[in-house]
Amino acid sequence: MIYYPIFLDVQRKPVLLVGGGHVADEKLGKLVDHGADVTIIAPELIEPVRAYVDAGRAKWEPREFRAGDTEGYFLVMVATDNGAVNRTVADEARSRSILVNAADDAANCDFILPSLVRRGEIALAASTGGTSPAMARWLRERLEEFMSEDVVALSGLLAEVRVAIRAGDRECAAKCTAAETPPPLLCKVCPNRIPADRWQDAIDSELMAFINLGDMEAAKQHLVAALGRTALVPSPTWRPDALPEEVRS
Repeated sequence: MIYYPIFLDVQRKPVLLVGGGHVADEKLGKLVDHGADVTIIAPELIEPVRAYVDAGRAKWEPREFRAGDTEGYFLVMVATDNGAVNRTVADEARSRSILVNAADDAANCDFILPSLVRRGEIALAASTGGTSPAMARWLRERLEEFMSEDVVALSGLLAEVRVAIRAGDRECAAKCTAAETPPPLLCKVCPNRIPADRWQDAIDSELMAFINLGDMEAAKQHLVAALGRTALVPSPTWRPDALPEEVRS
């Protein structure tokens, strides 16, 4: 099985979690931390799972799963050690075109959950396609080593500069008769266009040295200069008569 990798937005989405044991605890924590609106169906809960309910971070229906319980959910997660229950829940979810995951039960899964490392806005996922949990854990530990404070700082800096550059793009596009909106897209001959490769080239050893020293202002100045966007450059498209013939046509 080859899985298609994807990151899902579960913020405020209704998610059903069937089961209240240790596996449910592992799934529940990640779901609520990412903003999902989780309802648990299980006759009993272990204490860590109950703590989420007591804190108002999840809802609980203290009973066995019943036919019709998957109605209206965005995702269904099954965390039981009962294959018959897994199949019943999975069949119903799939009949309603709802994606379902059953822990350690590939036959009843539409997707699997990777090992995840998160620092701030960065998330790195590793998967072995469900074939080797030990390997997935080993990969996650190596990714944790890679995810240093410098990498997190670089991510924040790139995001900050990108926001500023997009503001400049909007200013340029507002003056340009050849801009495409929305969103503001700089015209083909605009001198303010930043090729994707230039972003990659700008992440050089000098930039990382500034970040390592904690001099984020110097790092920002270096990045902006490397991108060639210390200021907006007047574009010929601001004057329609100066447009190349192929652009005007």
